[in-house]
Formats: sequence, structure tokens, C-alpha cells
Amino acid sequence: MSSENRQAVLSSAAAHKFELIGRISSGLAHELNGPIGIAMGFAELAKEVIDSDDTPELSQANTSKVRGYLEMIESASLRARDLSRGIWSFAKAEPGTTENINIVDVLKTVQHLTAPAVKVAQIDVARREDPLGLSEAISHTDSVLCQQIFVELILSSPKSISGGGLVVWQVSITDNGSVAIELTTEPWNEVPTSQWEIPKFVRGSFKGMGGSIADATPTPVISQTGGSNELTGWRVVATLPPASSG
Repeated sequence: MSSENRQAVLSSAAAHKFELIGRISSGLAHELNGPIGIAMGFAELAKEVIDSDDTPELSQANTSKVRGYLEMIESASLRARDLSRGIWSFAKAEPGTTENINIVDVLKTVQHLTAPAVKVAQIDVARREDPLGLSEAISHTDSVLCQQIFVELILSSPKSISGGGLVVWQVSITDNGSVAIELTTEPWNEVPTSQWEIPKFVRGSFKGMGGSIADATPTPVISQTGGSNELTGWRVVATLPPASSG
């Protein structure tokens, strides 16, 4: 990729970044209410147990209760911390470095970032259940830019499944070593779906990184009410360059 094209891609990424942060943050603020509420609730229960025990030391039963409450508080706090760290890392990261990266790890991070934002549209993000699922799929590309374009692509999915559903991702290695990423939408009901439009920034970024992305194609989906092939989802396939041996 020429330096001029590279600069154009990076400039476009910078223009989209703050918009994406806003869209992710709106869902994140809603999602944080859950673990914060859990932590506050169990903290109150722990205090009640301590206040109700009039012995110098907590009884064994009450000690066990308080320990359980503290473990729930710790779990909820870690969940809140991970959510806030995710958006912070996304906000401060800057594209510009091309190296060998694991696309599986990138997509796990993208799933973590986007899930709260699309959850308000009754959409979940998940990896396809696959016994042969790869733990590594190495591509020589820009990790930060790659993360950003997949975030934008998934955040554009609610328009195509307005009645709610799944966005499922899967990674594979092609014969020439390129990394193939497949994203599919799976609607939950029989509300007509609109085409999953590929944002211009996403298309340009894949091309600028030496990869490609095709237009979304319709795919039949098995109805959860028992029918077959009644629903239509969308399938998007993208590729990224193979790992570099240099």
C-alpha cells in the first residue's frame, strides 16, 4: 500500500473514531449499571449480616455469608473494571503500526466492546460454536485499525435485523495463508430484514490494508419456532493478508 493511501485510511479512521466511542459508550453506560448495582446490593447485605451479629466475632455461618457476598462484589467490580478498561484502551489506541497479529484475539476484543452497544437493539454478538475453532489466525496488518473497522461493521448490523438477533463471527485460514473472517446475522423473529450495508470506511480500510470485503449476501436461517429456512440473515466475508515471515 502506498504511503498516500495509507495516510488516507488513517485519516478516515481518525474521523470515525470519536463517533464510534460515543456509540460504544452509550451501551457501556447502560451495561455498567448491572455490576454496579450488584456490588452495592451485596455490600448492603454484608453490612446487615455484620450489624445483626452481636457476638464479638462473626459466627461461622455469618462469616460464610459475608465471604460469599464479598466474592460477588469482587466479581461485579472486575466486570465493571473490564468494561471501562475496554473502552479506555479503544479510545487511546492509535492506528499506524503493521505487524503480525492474531485476528481471533482482535475479534474477541471487538465482541467485548460492541456487545453492550448492540444489546439495546436486542442483538447479541457471539463466536460461532465450532469444535475446530482456531485459537490463532495470524495476519500482517494494523491491529488498532482492524479493531476499529470490525467495531464499525458490527455497530452497523442493527439496521439489518431490526427485530433483534445474533451477529456471529468465525475465522478461518485460506489456502494461500490469508485470514478469512465470516460474519453472519441471525434474526430471532420473522420481521423482514434489510440488507446489511457495508460502511464506506470499512470497505476502504480493508482495501487499504491489502484485504477485501464483499457485499453482504442473504442466507437462510432456521426458524426458532420450528419452521425451516423461513428467515433471512446476512453473510459478510472479509479477508486480511497472511502472516509475514520477515
